[in-house]
Amino acid sequence: MSQSLESKTGVDGPVTVIKPYTVPSAEADYFAEAYQENARIMSTQPGFIRSRLHRPLADAPDIQFMHIAEWSSGTALDKATGNPEWRAAVKRLFDDPGLHITSTPASYRVVSELRAS
Repeated sequence: MSQSLESKTGVDGPVTVIKPYTVPSAEADYFAEAYQENARIMSTQPGFIRSRLHRPLADAPDIQFMHIAEWSSGTALDKATGNPEWRAAVKRLFDDPGLHITSTPASYRVVSELRAS
């Protein structure tokens, strides 16, 4: 597996995880379906607020999915990433011989926000 499963944000406030997944276009539909297991597991964890998986409108040889998840705190995210069920699901996703995906996750905190007035 080519990614770290550890989250060590060190942040007590809200965080957003932004995780791009690069997937060959022929595997895109399968990836979107297989990803649901991870989303289901994480959605049951304390501190989870919301998760969305975005797919670009235009296809290309490699599809860049974007996963965006909101957590009540970095501390909750850090604890959730230690869940053995979730860790096993992520390992299955990356070890699946029918998927050739890469990903580089990062956690962020909001520094500026605008809303419609």
